[in-house]
Amino acid sequence: MKRFISVVILGLIINIYLIENVYAISGSILRPFKELFRVFKGSTDDVIKNSGKIDDIVPEIKKKTVNEGVAGPAQDSLVLEKVGAESHSIEFASLKKSNRESYIKRLKKKKLEGGDELLDLILDDGEIASENEGFKKYIIFAWIGKIYANSDYYSQPKLEEKMLLVCSNLNEVFYFSLLMEQDPKRAFLVKNKKLNNDNSSLPIQELAILEDGKNAKIMSTLPENGNKWPTHYFTIYNDQNFYYDEVKSGNVTPELIKNKISQNPKGKNSCSKATNEGLL
Repeated sequence: MKRFISVVILGLIINIYLIENVYAISGSILRPFKELFRVFKGSTDDVIKNSGKIDDIVPEIKKKTVNEGVAGPAQDSLVLEKVGAESHSIEFASLKKSNRESYIKRLKKKKLEGGDELLDLILDDGEIASENEGFKKYIIFAWIGKIYANSDYYSQPKLEEKMLLVCSNLNEVFYFSLLMEQDPKRAFLVKNKKLNNDNSSLPIQELAILEDGKNAKIMSTLPENGNKWPTHYFTIYNDQNFYYDEVKSGNVTPELIKNKISQNPKGKNSCSKATNEGLL
């Protein structure tokens, strides 16, 4: 019986649509169905009228897809190809399986093999191994790592006390090791690999933290060659975006780099947590 009534109602609606413009249908019985049809028809007309706006929406969707959905070069295949699976695993295991003292000692040994004795940025008394007072005022010694705790990606499956990050752009890959299990927290650049040529890479070194926010973190090398400011800045965003600024002249202040944070420029750059086999 219910099925029969449904069929009858459907038939009435169709008939109303066909004859609505020919003559008026009166009667209290059919009036509710006519009102139902008007609502349905009005909604359909609105969709048709607004369909022209799709052309305005699609470009924006495509734009976001291109800018925000493109995975950067820091992917398992590229990292393992350019850096080497064994080298990657060694870096990961060295950080995870060593205590702070032995890990830094290992970095010092590798640094010495590279011909440069300087590694420690933070001295035992909390000072910095630099006489540049203008630069020192920008350094955050008691940094927390807010970006990692507030990022859906970096805090999963848990917030790690010792973390190896693999960040890259189109030209090179950077390995950053973070020691956050005790204060002072410390950050090191432990590997830099050029992807397109054999030009010299940055050596192992400790990095200064210049910004420690929820949305972004800025690290830098120490000023060198008599420059007042660093020549290498690394910005990591909480959405895994990454940006590397190389300023060979050394005339770009940390303040200028900080002012770029809100831009969060999109592109084929990314930063990922390392695992023993590749990237998370």
